[in-house]
Amino acid sequence: MAATTRRSTSSAPTTTVTPPVGRLASWRLHVLLLICLAIVVVIAVRLVDLQVVRSYELASKARLEVETPVLLAPRRGQITDAKGIVLAMDVERQSLFAVPPQVPAERKAEIALLVAGMTGVPAESVLSALRSDRQWVRLARWLEPEVAEQLAALDLPGLRLVYEPMRFYPQGMTAAHVVGAINLNGEGISGIEAFYDRLLRGSEGKIEGEFDPARNPIATSLSRTLPPQNGADLQLTIDPFIQQVAERELKQAIDEQNADGGSILVLDPRTGAILAMANWPFFDPNRWQDYPPEIYGRNPAIGTVYEPGSTFKMITASAALSSGAVTTTTTVDDPGWVVRYGTTLRNFDGTPYGALTLGGMLYYSSNVAALQFNELTGPEVFYRTLTRFGFGQPTGVDLAGEESGIVNFYGSPGYNPLTFLVNAYGQAISVTPLQLVQAAAAIANDGVMMQPYVVQRICRDGDCVQTTPRVAGKPIEPEVAGAVREMLVDSANHYAPVIWGRRTGNWSDQWLVPGYRVAAKTGTASIPLPGGGYDPTYTIGSVLGIAPVDDPRFVVLVKIDRPKQDTLGVLTAIPVYYNVVDQLLRYIHLPPDRTLVSPGQP
Repeated sequence: MAATTRRSTSSAPTTTVTPPVGRLASWRLHVLLLICLAIVVVIAVRLVDLQVVRSYELASKARLEVETPVLLAPRRGQITDAKGIVLAMDVERQSLFAVPPQVPAERKAEIALLVAGMTGVPAESVLSALRSDRQWVRLARWLEPEVAEQLAALDLPGLRLVYEPMRFYPQGMTAAHVVGAINLNGEGISGIEAFYDRLLRGSEGKIEGEFDPARNPIATSLSRTLPPQNGADLQLTIDPFIQQVAERELKQAIDEQNADGGSILVLDPRTGAILAMANWPFFDPNRWQDYPPEIYGRNPAIGTVYEPGSTFKMITASAALSSGAVTTTTTVDDPGWVVRYGTTLRNFDGTPYGALTLGGMLYYSSNVAALQFNELTGPEVFYRTLTRFGFGQPTGVDLAGEESGIVNFYGSPGYNPLTFLVNAYGQAISVTPLQLVQAAAAIANDGVMMQPYVVQRICRDGDCVQTTPRVAGKPIEPEVAGAVREMLVDSANHYAPVIWGRRTGNWSDQWLVPGYRVAAKTGTASIPLPGGGYDPTYTIGSVLGIAPVDDPRFVVLVKIDRPKQDTLGVLTAIPVYYNVVDQLLRYIHLPPDRTLVSPGQP
């Protein structure tokens, strides 16, 4: 059988179409194109903003980073006393600065701790400064030389030591209330430093050019230097010996009496020059931050008012003689107390002194006689005389912080007839110590009142200007001034036994300062209380005087606040006044008159 062969047939193979490798679907391509377009638009907008809209601002900032001038600090002027001893000066001390971008981020905490440990600046403050985006920042000012040396040896990255002037007061507490102090910004905050701040400060200079982040000039750029103008140098009228005497005697009295405070002023009545101005509590202007503001910021001799008490009776006597209604022989009767306007007015101890002239009123310090002389004088003349003496207005002294005092003048809202009467013995009227000294200086200077001043010479670059003494007024006639001075000699001798009684056994009147005729008036001033009335326990003891009377060279005020042992203050103030005046007259080599020595006195 023949084999049969079959041919099998099959259908055509199926073909699969795959897209070519690397080709994207069209929708994905569109999305990508849109994203690219958005990026281009954002970039374009940003470029327009930076290069067109903000181009000037950014260019200015860029220039500021490179071209900010380096300021050159001027030297603050020196302050010296009358003998040329330096009281205030600038010294160069190194300050620590940082260039934050140059401090490695991983070392900022470590460096902050190192700097804090060596300078005393809180580590948090240092670290905050190092992490700031500023190009130049101060970390610590006016380092002690040994600290600056140690920091320099560490050679810490991004830190720079730069010399800066620091104010230094070589004499410490001496005349501190006169000299004053400056704050950390170099601004005067009291005394001469504040009153003459602009003159002392000078003006800054600068280097203009391009600088790197460390504030070093770029060598390839042009630069211009405008030198600073140093401050003027001031020479004061303060005599170092007289100031030392005043401060020593004041401190001793304060310590002995456990007093709250006090002042001693010495003024030349011929010129108005302040020769000494001492106030307690003292302060050190090198460490002014360690004291309350009322101590370093206020000069009690010009910035604190008080009721002067019986020292004011020399003004009452001057007004009475100037009125023409009273002469040196006019008398009033002092029964120890009188009643006026329903109020009893009395002497401090109620003692009656009988018929008294103006001289007797000063000698016994009679309140009753003083108010009766005021009645004879009349309020118009009395207050006109006070105005001429400068009460109720600043003296114009060249010191910061002067007060005007408080006077209820005739016709003013605060005036009343009772006030007028008690003003006669220094109550219900407030003055500054310097106002009282200026007025007494007019009595010393034959009625011519000079403007008080404390700067006698101003020098800049070798060119000096001398202060010319200036007449501030002529409140009384020479005859009146001479008569009051003579009365005050008797008053001074009346208190001499306070000094000489125990030494000589003589308790009668005698020369207060043997060999010299000096004038003095004591005062026991009542202290007003905030709620009204007066302090029943403590007073202000004071003495105001002239030395020598025949050729006045000094007017001296001694004021002791709230002495605890001697509550009337006279037994405290008289010895201080004697000690000061005795040393002053010897200091100027004024020969004593041996006829002016009482028995038993040296």
